[in-house]
Amino acid sequence: MAEKPKKPQKLRARLPRGLTDRGPAEIAATRAMVAKIREVYQRYGFEPVETPAMEYTDALGKFLPDQDRPNEGVFSFQDDDEQWISLRYDLTAPLARYVAENFDSLPKPYRSYREGYVYRNEKPGPGRFRQFMQFDADTMGSASPAADARCA
Repeated sequence: MAEKPKKPQKLRARLPRGLTDRGPAEIAATRAMVAKIREVYQRYGFEPVETPAMEYTDALGKFLPDQDRPNEGVFSFQDDDEQWISLRYDLTAPLARYVAENFDSLPKPYRSYREGYVYRNEKPGPGRFRQFMQFDADTMGSASPAADARCA
């Protein structure tokens, strides 16, 4: 007896767990919030810097996954050179890489702020998402405790 051919399954529209869609009202509120935060950072002498959403996985510092589990905690893939690349987990590791690459040409102390989405390969739950916006401000190149107080 011949088997009846299986019907192809229809693709079902669905959002991956831990992610969310945003509508016009939420986007407008986010834009207003971001504008206000930028204004405050700039008022206190912080300059914007934008880093890519991806970094080499080995540059992620304390969030570096085990060599045999490169997707643990972060979303990672290999590029065409077989280098592991990950979506940024936070905004600090990309800043450290940026400053290390540009230290000689940056003003001292270097005050910068960043905003952007970060991505975590963790189990989502109430109030915990796999993609969310983060803000960060840092002063680098100063030994003065006053530089840290300025960020608080």
